[in-house]
Amino acid sequence: MVDVLAGRGDDRLMQYSKKKIIIFALLTGCITLICLSSVPVFSDQIYTIESQGSSFSVYDSVNYRVQETIPGERTDGRKFFVSRPFGYLECTEDTHANISIKKTYVDRVSRDKAYIRGEIKNLDDKTIDVIVLTFNLYNADGDQIGNAYATVDYLEPKKTWKFSTDPINRPDFKFERYGSIFVGVYS
Repeated sequence: MVDVLAGRGDDRLMQYSKKKIIIFALLTGCITLICLSSVPVFSDQIYTIESQGSSFSVYDSVNYRVQETIPGERTDGRKFFVSRPFGYLECTEDTHANISIKKTYVDRVSRDKAYIRGEIKNLDDKTIDVIVLTFNLYNADGDQIGNAYATVDYLEPKKTWKFSTDPINRPDFKFERYGSIFVGVYS
């Protein structure tokens, strides 16, 4: 009789162990699926290493969409007005400026607040009067939901501008692309 009771105890222990192993296997499988499905993508934005002159894609966990290039705005003689505390300054496009985008990233402060930050270097031997960056903002479906801007005045030769856009207060903001880079000369 004792052997029969001991056998029942062993069966219960085996069933309990099997249940634990099955639950552990399911949890491990779920965690593996989550890890594999959230593989970060590489940024489509191209950066130039100034000392080497080569271009490469930079790893980015913000899930950028594919963007072939950063278009420069090339319309001769176009005028642009930049808002300043004392009024508006008129500038004309400078098609001869030489700048390098060293990096760009999205800085998420909270679910509904983010900034686009980065660095741009003036490679010229002259001061650039004004640079205006425009970023197109997109939701998860790829629909454009607005723009973000960053502006700097008088970027000195061989100096780097660490830019930041105004806050993006859109909870549906998922990714950005360069809309344009305007380099100008004050009139």
